[in-house]
Amino acid sequence: MHRDEFRYRSKDNLNLYARVWKPEGDVRGVVALVHGLGEYGARYADIGASFIDRGYAFVAGDLRGHGVSEGRRAFVARLDDFMDDLDRYCGEIQAHFPGKPVFLYCFSMGSTITAAYLVRRHPRLAGAILCSGGFVMPAASAAAMGKVRMLRHLAPTMAVSNGMGAIRDKVCHDVGVLDAYDADPLVYKRITVGLAAVIGEAGAEALARAGEIQVPLLVMHGEDDVVALPQGSKRLAAGASGDATLKLWPGLYHFIHHEPDGAKEQVLGFAADWLDAHIAKA
Repeated sequence: MHRDEFRYRSKDNLNLYARVWKPEGDVRGVVALVHGLGEYGARYADIGASFIDRGYAFVAGDLRGHGVSEGRRAFVARLDDFMDDLDRYCGEIQAHFPGKPVFLYCFSMGSTITAAYLVRRHPRLAGAILCSGGFVMPAASAAAMGKVRMLRHLAPTMAVSNGMGAIRDKVCHDVGVLDAYDADPLVYKRITVGLAAVIGEAGAEALARAGEIQVPLLVMHGEDDVVALPQGSKRLAAGASGDATLKLWPGLYHFIHHEPDGAKEQVLGFAADWLDAHIAKA
């Protein structure tokens, strides 16, 4: 396995960062990460290994305001800032791997904004895997979103807890994963009003326009997820008009690709099998 990295500039001149892992020998295609809230690409190194073993390169970028990329922590002013960043991210990946099919692997917030990206920008991609997307939120989160919309134009950079601590034991069954998340200084545990509003906007738009998605989709969700409800993934997959596969995982929480007792391997194996089935069509 070979490790590399690259940096690129956002449309509004932020310095954004991505890590790259390549398999030995030929690269069949590229799997590019769009991570969850407060996270960053390096947290997905072991997840990427599942794809590298199948001959895919794995690119793990840090979104603006996350990890080692520049930008106010966990903040974005408008959804199109993320859309512009994803345009440049995908363009950089395609320049680094000319002619290779590119798939997006997305988690939680990353799934939500990527689904909106697919309907707004119609990028030239081979497909996307959307895990644990926040298209439908629990009642308490939905109620909080009403307050967020009121504050968005008054105090967009105000930061509050992301709420994960209060439901820690319902996020993942592996306590070691939760401890690592809590102890990681690069994991930002708060969210700004502006970003929360943008995530809500992205989820609503993705559901309303799912039929416009033009790339193959694999939509996966844990049936016991209480962070982002599986009903949202069901609605997105049902609304897609093209090649869309819905895979629900009984008993799994939000961090489906970190779950113990063989569940992680099943989730990532299913994703890799889906990639293998679709790369020939790319």
